[in-house]
Amino acid sequence: MKIRLFIALCCGFFTLPALQAVEYYVATNGLDSGLGSGTEPFKTIQKAANVMQPGDTCHVRAGTYREWIKPPRGGESESSRITYLAEPGAEVVIKGSEQITSWVRQTNGVWKVELPDRFFGSYNPFKINLSGKFLNHGQEHHLGMVYLNGEAFRECLALDEVSRTVQAFCIASGTSTTIIHANFGSANPNDQLAEINVRECLFFPTVKGLQFITIDGFSMKHAAANWAYFRAFQHAAVGTYWGKNWIIQNCRISDIRCVGIVCGNDPSTENTGFDAESTGHHIVRNNLIQRCGQAGLHGFKGWTGSLIENNLIEDINVGDEMGGYETGGIKLHDAVDVTIRNNVIRRIYAGFRGGKGEYAGIWIDWGAQGTRVTGNVVYDMTAWPLFLQNEHGPVLVDNNIFSGTLNSSAGSSVFVHNLFANCPWRRGLWTGAQTAYWKPHTGDLVEVAQVSFLNDRYLNNIFVERGTDTIANAPGYQVDWNIYYQGAVKSAWGDGRSIVDAACAAEVKFNSLANGVEVSFRADDSPMTMKCPEITSDLLGIFPPTGARLENPDGSPMTIDRDILGNPRDAANPIPGPLEKLQNGINTVQVIVGPRNTTNATRK
Repeated sequence: MKIRLFIALCCGFFTLPALQAVEYYVATNGLDSGLGSGTEPFKTIQKAANVMQPGDTCHVRAGTYREWIKPPRGGESESSRITYLAEPGAEVVIKGSEQITSWVRQTNGVWKVELPDRFFGSYNPFKINLSGKFLNHGQEHHLGMVYLNGEAFRECLALDEVSRTVQAFCIASGTSTTIIHANFGSANPNDQLAEINVRECLFFPTVKGLQFITIDGFSMKHAAANWAYFRAFQHAAVGTYWGKNWIIQNCRISDIRCVGIVCGNDPSTENTGFDAESTGHHIVRNNLIQRCGQAGLHGFKGWTGSLIENNLIEDINVGDEMGGYETGGIKLHDAVDVTIRNNVIRRIYAGFRGGKGEYAGIWIDWGAQGTRVTGNVVYDMTAWPLFLQNEHGPVLVDNNIFSGTLNSSAGSSVFVHNLFANCPWRRGLWTGAQTAYWKPHTGDLVEVAQVSFLNDRYLNNIFVERGTDTIANAPGYQVDWNIYYQGAVKSAWGDGRSIVDAACAAEVKFNSLANGVEVSFRADDSPMTMKCPEITSDLLGIFPPTGARLENPDGSPMTIDRDILGNPRDAANPIPGPLEKLQNGINTVQVIVGPRNTTNATRK
């Protein structure tokens, strides 16, 4: 850093070579007035963000950092990123909460704290209700939460209910104070870690369009941003604010009031064209995203060209305090050329009240084109594992394992080499869905048109218990080369070369692992006797009305030449379903996801 300081002082006097990249350090015992060096670290990550230039790295040492990091600048290229890095093996936690040690005992395990509103600064989540379009229920709840030793409490609306319910709280507001009553049971909150939300976000710029930022290895908790919905500016624990080429990896994002990660934040209508080269192209990989109230990942247009892979997303809406139409494990709008690959998504709970509200494991909504959902395992939820809605496509769904009801109100949806374990189909078009489609691989608007059931393909899949018999034929539809096990029924209008094998009980089982899932199922020789075609861009052809093909984001032809485990497929005779090396008997698929540094696994 001293080199850079010297150069900065001298740059007005003579020409110098490019500045050398600097390694900054942050530690909880540091000083923001220091140099930010290994021996004199900064105290806050924000201080490092303020001074970092393209190519610099911020190394953060173990500890808890209670701050909202607002990077003022990004990098310039892949070789000149700005990187925020938790030191290897260190538990680095960024929190949107503050510890409270001034609780006063009341009765029956209930404690009270009264805080002046100035304690919260300009953002008091205990005086802000959940709100926003497409929020069906939950408006009576606030953004503020209470935590004891990392466990979130449930908000009640009356003190008498709190007195009957351990791990519950309620809020009362004075003119200039906030009063919280919380039931800690037998615990003394002043002797343990009792926290409340105070910050809206954790890592979210206020400068639009930053590029080439890497966030690696952090635990991030307790953000209190409001309900996110498309057509509006969206906040979340982590967000890119219409940035480009971010990498968010090996992080643990948990106990978030609404959304974990959001990409978008350029308010517009869903059918408005956009510059696809000015945003997106992010990589979000190897993260654990859990206990978010609304969604793990959300976004509107800003995910264009992005890769979302190897993430574990679980326990979304566990408290069922909110629900509506912007919800799920992954919920994306206007997703162009997005790849959702090799994620495990589970325990997504349906926030459905009063006949309204929808949740999905993966929900691709409105204007998706060229999006690929591949190699994911989505199971164990009251929500739909997959929902394709209001798009002309094409969208490719391949090499996945799904369990539960699948929902579609889209055209040009291609399902190949999947295992559908007891997956009934829920299908119905919304007649008001006048949806945009784009010039391929861009956000350039071509036309806004009514979505129709056209050009779906169901090829080379394995169906267990439920089949395609409830799917009505439509122009351009094709269903063939499928295996139907354990009572699954084939379509009445296709499946000329498919095999129905009622004698084989596939018995699909899911064994949840801390860092993934193991799926087992039984097969016989039927898949090996079928002569399936290799799935290629040429085989699938051009999809009207978009005039697009299913191809790679760079426009090159696509071939489904790998299975869910990355094994090469036999081009002359690929095996139906997600496993190419399928055997007669019990087959096992183990998918390991989430942070690669496992030393942070304990909850704190």
